[in-house]
Amino acid sequence: MKELFTLTKVMLSEKKAILLAILLGFLAAISSVGLLGTGGYLISQSALHPPLYTLTLTILFVRFFGLSRAASRYAERYFSHKATFSILGKLRVYFYDKIEPLAPALFSSYRSGDLLSRVVADVERLQYFFLRVFYPPLVMIVVFITTGIVIYTFSIFMAFVLLFGLVIVGFVIPFIFTYLTENIGYHLRQKRSLISVQITEFLFGFTDLRTNRRLKDKQSDIARTSKELIEEQEKDGMLAAKGESISLSAAFVIAWVMLVVGVTFVESGVLNGVFLAMLVLMTLTVFEVATPMAVIPGHLEESRVAARRLFQLTKHQTDVEEDFSSTEVPTTPVKITFSDVAFSYPNAERLALNKITFELEAKEKIAIVGASGSGKSSVLNLLLKFYKKFDGDISLGNFQLKNISEEDARRFFGVVAQENHFFNDTVRGNLLVAKPDASDEELQFVLNEMSLHHLQLDTVLSERGFSISGGERQRLAIARMVLKDAPILLMDEPTTGLDSITEQEVLSFLWPKVEGKSVIYITHRLVGLEKMDKIIVFDKSKIVEEGTYEQLMKVKGYFYQLKQLEKEKIG
Repeated sequence: MKELFTLTKVMLSEKKAILLAILLGFLAAISSVGLLGTGGYLISQSALHPPLYTLTLTILFVRFFGLSRAASRYAERYFSHKATFSILGKLRVYFYDKIEPLAPALFSSYRSGDLLSRVVADVERLQYFFLRVFYPPLVMIVVFITTGIVIYTFSIFMAFVLLFGLVIVGFVIPFIFTYLTENIGYHLRQKRSLISVQITEFLFGFTDLRTNRRLKDKQSDIARTSKELIEEQEKDGMLAAKGESISLSAAFVIAWVMLVVGVTFVESGVLNGVFLAMLVLMTLTVFEVATPMAVIPGHLEESRVAARRLFQLTKHQTDVEEDFSSTEVPTTPVKITFSDVAFSYPNAERLALNKITFELEAKEKIAIVGASGSGKSSVLNLLLKFYKKFDGDISLGNFQLKNISEEDARRFFGVVAQENHFFNDTVRGNLLVAKPDASDEELQFVLNEMSLHHLQLDTVLSERGFSISGGERQRLAIARMVLKDAPILLMDEPTTGLDSITEQEVLSFLWPKVEGKSVIYITHRLVGLEKMDKIIVFDKSKIVEEGTYEQLMKVKGYFYQLKQLEKEKIG
């Protein structure tokens, strides 16, 4: 339940709108009670054929409650939904602010479809926490107290009957249905999450599924899950309908009890008969605010699980204490130092980096080489603060990396990753991410240098850039890095997907552009490394060799063996 307390704190930031909605809800409900009560009294009094002027005040109250009921009900719906939308807006911003710095780490722990389901569908479901869980009990209690006080002035026993009805309809029946809905709710949420994942995988993997003739299998899986989801929704709907029916039946029983008790009191002279219809109709009407309590267990459980799934994402924030005291981040190349850095990915059993130590001097170019899985890319992930929890120290000049905010750290680096993201936008829009004030001439120049002259700036790319080839995506990513003009460049397999000729053309353009900058160049291809000031060789999460190209070839160690293997493959 801790998640719901945190959720309530966020929700109470809209306390003015919430209080107004509760007040209007109370006015709408009490107006309904007053309308039926005064109406019953008017009918009973009229049956005695009194002078018309004696009914004037009662008629006035009937009209007042009728108009008040309509106006307050409209205003209550308006402001309660306005409050809900405001709360949803706050929740979206709250969770985005929490998970945005964690995005890279989250993708290693959650499937993209599941993430989408959490940040969109789960937040959407939290709208019911206010409308169906938080708000109705408050209105119900206030309305019942007010009505109970009125009935108490006529009969203490009848007031206790009303209180008994409140306990049964407002608390006992919902408590029973809490257990009945728990199992169905669990399966319903599982199916929703699963179908979200399946549809996302189907859309993004359409080409591969079609190529491997698995399209129909995936469609069958989605259809089967969809059918199971509909069945669970039907069960959930039937259970909710049963809850409301039982609550409504209990309310009618309480009204009949009030009628029987009232008739007894009238016969014994304890109660004036003219008030009997009023008290019974008030009792019947007041339960209108209690019957929605039957569906609260389902909405409460759904809200609780949705909140828990969302807060699970925020818990990925590490317990590392950060002090962003460094406000002036260097704008020129500085020395980067790794000192006994050990790091493992979340839920991983082995270390990705095992006590590595190395230095990158300002304006120095180093290459990090090694087999796949040896820990090369983990160096970049730590520098970019995609993961914050590690042992040892990383410094940028005189600053500790942990004292630099994510935004400042990432502004310091130009990056080409193995997988680069492109938006469903024009080529121009994707390039301007790196340099918002770049002119079209600058953009076209860098495209031409990357052998992308055939791409027009107004060409629209599909999501993730799948409308162009892998090699074109990689060259576009390099163009974006060059445009950013950052003091330190981090390149992780930048020429992946390029043929040898295009690779040489791209590198011949790239190396002059990086003069005067610090470069960390990660690659498994050992071509063109003679230009590097230093080469660091990784194996099994450790640094096994370090030196210039000539030095490493001379000692004939691990790097030399890798080079010979590459030559044999080429041969």
